[in-house]
Formats: sequence, C-alpha cells, structure tokens
Amino acid sequence: MDEVIIRPLSSVADFRAMQQLEQTVWENEPPTPVNHTITVAKNGGVVLGAWLDQQLVGMLYSFPGFFNNQIYLCSHSLAVRQELRSLGIGEKLKRAQAEAALAMGYRMMTWTYDPLLTPNGYLNVGKLGVICSTYLENCYGEMNDPMNKGLPTDRFKVEWWLDRPRLALPQGRSASLLDWYVNDRGLPVPGRLQEDVAGASLLRVAVPAYYQDIKNKDLALAGEWRLCTRQIFLNIFAAGWAVAGFCLRRGEPVHEYVLAPRAALNIPPAPWQEGEQP
Repeated sequence: MDEVIIRPLSSVADFRAMQQLEQTVWENEPPTPVNHTITVAKNGGVVLGAWLDQQLVGMLYSFPGFFNNQIYLCSHSLAVRQELRSLGIGEKLKRAQAEAALAMGYRMMTWTYDPLLTPNGYLNVGKLGVICSTYLENCYGEMNDPMNKGLPTDRFKVEWWLDRPRLALPQGRSASLLDWYVNDRGLPVPGRLQEDVAGASLLRVAVPAYYQDIKNKDLALAGEWRLCTRQIFLNIFAAGWAVAGFCLRRGEPVHEYVLAPRAALNIPPAPWQEGEQP
C-alpha cells in the first residue's frame, strides 16, 4: 500500500471528490456545495484531503470563526473511509490542519463532537490534547443519519490551543462521578451519580466504549447514557472544571474522561466564554 499523502484541496475535481466522500461517509446528509468549499479555501479556511493510491480517502473542512473580537479556526467536518479508519488518517489530517492554521496566524481551533463516541474522544482529548468546558445540548437538532438518528445531538465544543504546549494534568487524588454496571446483555449501564468530590484534584466520568453498538442494540439505554452524562458535564463545567484527559481502558466496557479545574490549566477562556464566571 502506498503512503497516505495529506495536501490542500485545490482543483474543482478535488472539491467534487470531497463531495463524493461526504456522501459515502454520511449517507443521508447533503454534501457541502462545491462553491462553498472553494470559497472557504480561498478566504482563510483550511480544506485538506488525504490521498491513497491517487484516491481521496479522507477530508477535513474548516473555516474562520469570529467572536468577542477574537479570530479562531472552526473545524467543521472530518471524514475517512470506514475501511481505512485504523490507519491513523484522521490524526494525520488534524495535525496537518494545526500546522496550516498556525502558519496562517490562528492561535486556537474549535470543533464539536459527540462525547459518547469514544474513538473521537480518544483522538481529540487523548492524542491531540484538546480541552473542553462547553457542552451543547441537542446542538444540531434531529438528524437522520445512522450515527445520530433517534437521539439528541449533544456535543462537546472543544478548544485546541495551537500555540501552547500540551497541558499537564494536576497531581493528586481523583474521584469518579459515575458508577456503572454490566447488564445481562453484556452492555454497560450508568448507575449512581457521585456527588462527594471534596478534596479531589481530578474527576473521572465513565462513558461507554462502544456507544454505537449500544444504540444498535438498545436505543433506550443509549438515551439513558446521553441524559446521564449530559447532567454530569453541564453541572461540572458550570462549577469550573474542564475535560483535559482521556483514560483508554482497553478490553473494558467503559472508558473515562478526566477533568481538572480549568483555573489550574493556565489557559485563557475561549472566545465564547469571555466574561463568564467559573
């Protein structure tokens, strides 16, 4: 197999190939119009493709954002052909995007993702080192594609501070915010919420390792995980904590997000958080 090549999309043929890839990955969702992606690429956006054997197998689409007199890069979509997702193409696209963004003068990048899709959590938080203290309830409303159908489209809105070294988590005791157990079908079920976290330097929140599998087998249980973790993240973000780490528990039914006090991370507020009190 040839090496995966990451490069900006430039020709009309490139952008049409991007449309075809979007339709393959997201099925029922309409692809981004070619005239939009070309315009974004020429006006401060970063639009990248991953090529293998001269075929477009991955894409990344991002555009400038502006809020509270601050400019940042909004990373809107990332797609990789399903059969190639074990090759690390998504991470290569994100790191190339970061290099391009820094060269263009961006200091911070943001995007949204479903916090219960733990492969994305592992990539974004565990590998790239993003942080998050913004939770969006039902961000996109009802969606009918296979990954979102039937459940609220809750999202993390993350921050990737491109001009800062990766954050080190504080040392000290950690406390779990959520108990869980495995039911008679072998699926993890959220249990009691833990409220006594006095003295903890870090907090942990369990999330299912295979949320898409749970949705396919038991939509009601998937909804239970959504509402339970929504309550936790809304409350703990409001109390001044931020997701800053990801604990991958290979072979177990859950992984964990790790949270630290945002004030201990030595980063500025996100543009949309200016003026908020922790």
